[in-house]
Amino acid sequence: MAQNANITVYLQALGAHYLGAHAYLPNDISISLVYSGGKVQLPYLITPNFTTDGNPSTDFVAGASSYMPIITVPNGTTQLNTLVNFLSPDFTTACGKANFKLGAKPEIAQLHISVPTPASKDPLLFQQAILLNPDQPVYSVTVAISGLYLSIGAISSNACSVYVKMMCGCPVTMGPPASLWPAIDFTVYANVLDSTGVSTSFPLIYDQTQPTNSLFQVNFDPPLTSDIKSVTFSAIQKSTGNFGVLQVNNM
Repeated sequence: MAQNANITVYLQALGAHYLGAHAYLPNDISISLVYSGGKVQLPYLITPNFTTDGNPSTDFVAGASSYMPIITVPNGTTQLNTLVNFLSPDFTTACGKANFKLGAKPEIAQLHISVPTPASKDPLLFQQAILLNPDQPVYSVTVAISGLYLSIGAISSNACSVYVKMMCGCPVTMGPPASLWPAIDFTVYANVLDSTGVSTSFPLIYDQTQPTNSLFQVNFDPPLTSDIKSVTFSAIQKSTGNFGVLQVNNM
């Protein structure tokens, strides 16, 4: 007789929180388990004002904390040392869950994961292998979701800006206590293509006047004289190699 089993899958933004209510289109996240018994969907349910994205702590709890730490680099002012936090879920944490029937012998199954991104109409696709064993009825898996969440700020002949967040939607700030991701860890550019076909790259600076809104911007001095055809924003988190790209066309 086939053994009943259950599986829980947490999607953790690389170096950040789990993908919860503040992620990009979290209700469109899709997770499935593919194995000898077929394909099992793991609903990824987000309940407004209830579902959380995990609990960071400097303590590592075996069997509860994620294997992937949140590393906060020094911001060079109020923070002088690197901070390390570990993320743990509770019953309110965003995740995918399902029950399924185990096979009669061990097998390597696959998790297929689809995560929407503002950079493209096509979602990000991830796969992770998982060992299923007839003697193990409970599974808990954390999958790292790489990338950065970029969204448009403003574009004009005088300036342009972009919001840069972790994939979980957590903001970039000047550092703790406002967030664990200081702006000094990010390099952001805007590549501007004008109507004459000339492409120019501009470094963007974190907007310290609004210290929790994740906005990076550049003022054009002098203002651009040609119409803007498109702007491609790119951002890199130096400590993790995380990156994000957002192209805005037909300005």
